[in-house]
Amino acid sequence: MTAQVGPPTIPRQLKICLSAASVSAAVVVHLVAQAGMMLRWPGWNGTAFRNYYWSDQLAYLSIATNAAHGDLSSVEPLTQTGTIYYPRAYYLALGAVADLTGTHVATMWTVLGLLAQAVLVAMIGGTCILLTRRWWAGIVGFTPFVLGAFSWLAGDDVWMTLLGSHAVLWGPFGVLYTLNGESVALCVAGVALLTLLLVAAGRVPRRAQWPLAVAACLAVGLLANVQTYSFLVSVFVLAGVTAAVGLVRSPSRWSGAVTLGLLVLVLALGPSIADRVGPLATLAAALLPALPGLLAVGRATRWRALWCAAAVAVGAAPQVLATVVGIVGDDPFLLYRDSSSKDLGVPWGSGLLAAAGVVPALVLVAVVGWRRRKVLWAAVPAALAVVWVLLAGNDRWGANQEPYRFWLDTYVLVAVVIVPLGAWVAAELWDQSSTVAAPVDASAPRPLSRRGRLTGLVAVVAVIAVAGASSADWPRFRRSVTANGYIQLVTSPYAAASELAEKTDGGLVLTDTCLDPLFFKVNWGGPVAAFNRGLAWPAEVDAVEVVLAARAAAQVDEGAAAQAGVRWVITNTVCVPTLAVPADAVQVASLDFAADGSSTAGTVRLWRLPG
Repeated sequence: MTAQVGPPTIPRQLKICLSAASVSAAVVVHLVAQAGMMLRWPGWNGTAFRNYYWSDQLAYLSIATNAAHGDLSSVEPLTQTGTIYYPRAYYLALGAVADLTGTHVATMWTVLGLLAQAVLVAMIGGTCILLTRRWWAGIVGFTPFVLGAFSWLAGDDVWMTLLGSHAVLWGPFGVLYTLNGESVALCVAGVALLTLLLVAAGRVPRRAQWPLAVAACLAVGLLANVQTYSFLVSVFVLAGVTAAVGLVRSPSRWSGAVTLGLLVLVLALGPSIADRVGPLATLAAALLPALPGLLAVGRATRWRALWCAAAVAVGAAPQVLATVVGIVGDDPFLLYRDSSSKDLGVPWGSGLLAAAGVVPALVLVAVVGWRRRKVLWAAVPAALAVVWVLLAGNDRWGANQEPYRFWLDTYVLVAVVIVPLGAWVAAELWDQSSTVAAPVDASAPRPLSRRGRLTGLVAVVAVIAVAGASSADWPRFRRSVTANGYIQLVTSPYAAASELAEKTDGGLVLTDTCLDPLFFKVNWGGPVAAFNRGLAWPAEVDAVEVVLAARAAAQVDEGAAAQAGVRWVITNTVCVPTLAVPADAVQVASLDFAADGSSTAGTVRLWRLPG
């Protein structure tokens, strides 16, 4: 190892303070960039909800609403009937915290979502500091979340790339802005992957290495209970990167040939596997090519890595087993989900252009890694690229499960990992004498020539320039979501309707077209006549659909309502068109409400349906 040469040594305590300051600055920048507009929205308060694909988000929030009211059962959350297979551990926890603190679930949605992002930004900044050994490197912790997809090339105000159906491509900011379970799960996954990176790089005390590795793997496994796509992407990244490290650290023609052969088999036989055992099993089969590399890591660690594999399995077991039981039982909702996730592929050209903000960084780190004989530098970016292509192209080899969603989630984790790796490479290219070889390296590399160092630094500048160009999407995104503003969940009509709903004694409540059932649900908390088709199905799904179709026409279908268990109707006198309540329905109560910022004064009425 070469002697240390560099700037004057900073006292340890001062360096810790400066490091904390740089990380804190990154967190503040991120929070201002992601959430600062909320403080400037007129009338914004803690119960407000971001006007950003809110329909799906409120369906998730209804799970938290049930939990806040003490209902933790595995039912469709709006009607509180039927079953639910959707991973919901985070929403249950969110509701429990809201109940414990006496806050609205929408408030806790915002607080916990932003907290998870702040932790991830701090982890990225801290990882940059530990890898580069430069206290100021923590300031770049926010940068993964302003990377874009070069969508701005399509027009001045464009920040997303539209694909077929509802598929889109956008930067990590588009994924994280929802603050939903997917956003939180990706933050947890990012923290876990960076923890493992620090362990592999030898930047944590030896005694803490295996406990931290097992804890990180357990966190990845637990994500199965939070959000499916985030979990699958995290597992593929973890398995792919670990396998690549094993193959690069212990190169073997046999292992390489088996890995390539298994990959070819998966790509060739994937459609047949999907036809016989379903898309989820096909995705699981796509992990087989990682097996030779994982075995190499197992041997190198004297099989202690099996504890990590066991931690992933234990964490994922509750959700995986429940889903398997549903699939074996031919649950109609799961069968629908399999078929509804098709035809959402990512064209190669669009996918590559949208990924161009980080692709040069992946290439640079991999090339420098091979030339410098750094295992992590060579293996990690190569594995990230392969996993990204494999998941984003899963419609081409049989799984066909929303490839664009895999593209989006993988982009987040690629950005999270490549920023610290890129900073580490740039630091070594800048100062060769500060290099500390990772424990997995075969031997210490020879110093670069002056020409090689200059070429590397020019490449680093080019990588930063390309990433910066992709980030032109970010200000366009910021302007768009700022203009969209927020939706106010707690308003006088919904408060009055919720008060009336307390007079019911069982059965579903149907609201008229001016009282959105999702808004009503998160205000009241009881069972309402509505559901999200892609989330879960009620016990009488067909009857509920008929009721909702009649509601859209301002009618009440009494037969379908009776079958669905709808016993109550709430109407709003200022609603046009007025819901035609059956003549034999009985008005139970009414309540006036005052005008507020989003409604005019009126009266809500509670009706009991006959039967």
